[in-house]
Amino acid sequence: MTGREDENYREIIDFLPDATFVINVDGTVIAWNRAMEEMTGVPATAMLGKGDYEYALPFYGERKPMLANLIFMPDNEIEKRYHSIQRIGNTLVVDIFIPTFRGRGAYFWAKASPLFDPDGNITGSIETIRDITERREMEERLARSNAELHIAAEIQRSFLPEIIPQVTGFEIAARSVMAKEVGGDFFDVIPFEVIPLEKGTLGILIADVSGKGVPAALFMALSRIVVRVNALWHRDPAKTIEDANNVISQDSKAGMFVTLFYGILSEMHRTLTYVNAGHNPPIVYRCRDGSMEELLLTGIVLGAMEHQEYSSRTIGIGSGDVVVLYTDGVTEATNHRLEMFGEDRLKTIIRENARLTPHELLTKILTGVETFSSGEPQFDDITLMVIKGV
Repeated sequence: MTGREDENYREIIDFLPDATFVINVDGTVIAWNRAMEEMTGVPATAMLGKGDYEYALPFYGERKPMLANLIFMPDNEIEKRYHSIQRIGNTLVVDIFIPTFRGRGAYFWAKASPLFDPDGNITGSIETIRDITERREMEERLARSNAELHIAAEIQRSFLPEIIPQVTGFEIAARSVMAKEVGGDFFDVIPFEVIPLEKGTLGILIADVSGKGVPAALFMALSRIVVRVNALWHRDPAKTIEDANNVISQDSKAGMFVTLFYGILSEMHRTLTYVNAGHNPPIVYRCRDGSMEELLLTGIVLGAMEHQEYSSRTIGIGSGDVVVLYTDGVTEATNHRLEMFGEDRLKTIIRENARLTPHELLTKILTGVETFSSGEPQFDDITLMVIKGV
């Protein structure tokens, strides 16, 4: 290699974006580029011409072979002594954590390759080193986040009723479909026959907590328990939710809230007495004339402010009438054109399938949402409850 060629070679190495150094067969540094200077804090003038593994000091704090030195070692010796090193042709690759680097440790990806003269003899080796600490830390944060989402999903599933209690005069079906990002949707059925309040009554509940992940799942668990406890003390849903809101508001330190629809089904009167606390208005289909109505808000979301007033309303549910409770994961599901599923499509499915059982109608709605989304990712939980008069 001529002097000019050698100079060009050094200039190319100097401007490589990754930290790079070159040693000859004697282990002496013949190139130490700018990126290596920035990574180690050691200028090239202090390292060029140095041997005896001095180039390992900025990384390990001691003199020891670097990946570039292993290029000169027989393959079987490398395999015997360094199990974490991967060989790709003539190149050695390693992914390693060096705890002594700059006193706090760092993750590095390194690659070393041999250098040959025109006759094919090895004249040295070149090693490229990349600091991948930020990437590793991001991967660890992602892993923790995925673990949290898994925990949140397990919390949600553990609180959903495995069996839907039934009350004479009504058929009920409910289901939650978890999104990849876990939110705080939930439904509940409170069996007042088992927990005596009034014979022939059943409490029903559907809710959606703001936020996602573990905080939303924990807030969901709190909300469910608080509503359940207060439901045992009050026959009036409005009083139940008023007291529940006061408790939840006191514990809502992070600004979280929950939209909630709570009602009591009465076998004797064939009615649903309910409170809608900021939730999507359930849809009521009337069998006698095919008309539809919505159960509008009777109060604000839970957890926003204490000492709020809520009012109860009562509707009759005749034979063949259908009530569909849902969360916004249904109506806000989107397709590839970013169109939302919306209430109109939901009402059409209800109207066209009102003769079906609650379980069958619920399945029709979920299928309709899935077909509409056409494979687009589900960004929010979907929760449905269908009540039908019989």
